[in-house]
Amino acid sequence: MNASTATVPPTAQASPAALAKASLAALAVAGAVIVLFVLPAEAGVDPTGVGSAIGIAGMGVQDAEVENVPAAAVSLGIPVPTQASIEAATPWREDAETIELAPHSGIELKAHMAKGDSFVFSWETTGGPVKVDMHGEPPNAADDEFTSYWIDKATTAQSGTFTAPFDGSHGWYWRNKGETPITVKMKVSGFYKDIYRP
Repeated sequence: MNASTATVPPTAQASPAALAKASLAALAVAGAVIVLFVLPAEAGVDPTGVGSAIGIAGMGVQDAEVENVPAAAVSLGIPVPTQASIEAATPWREDAETIELAPHSGIELKAHMAKGDSFVFSWETTGGPVKVDMHGEPPNAADDEFTSYWIDKATTAQSGTFTAPFDGSHGWYWRNKGETPITVKMKVSGFYKDIYRP
């Protein structure tokens, strides 16, 4: 077929009335999108309730509106940190201790802590396992007045975080039940008054 004889389809032409209808329809769709989705997500304005129903209401809240978020979290049972629960009254400190345990001997290492003080700890032994009792007692407690938190009959290491449930002394008792010396190396850091050996 000769290119010179090919027919070109006529150009589609829309009438002014059809263009006006299409433009109005586009404006209506854009307005619906703004009211149903953009305003609820970006401005927290949800006149139709659709934003809340599909979970986008308030997604773009500014800092001034963030104060309302914890109340929602509390209603879901999620604990929300506050300045009172975050701020520490006791200064930060770090300690490292090396303890030598002779055969069939024991020793304590403790921290003076106020209720709510906390620390992170890690300790390990060389020479064998030890019996350990992590425990605490209130001030002026009798010899048998203490609360055990973590007891292990034979271990070579422990690590974790601890928050004091009451004012007093909290720490560890290690016992070497073997026939050879054992060394315990301890690292503690956090909010507590001091580390001492009773």
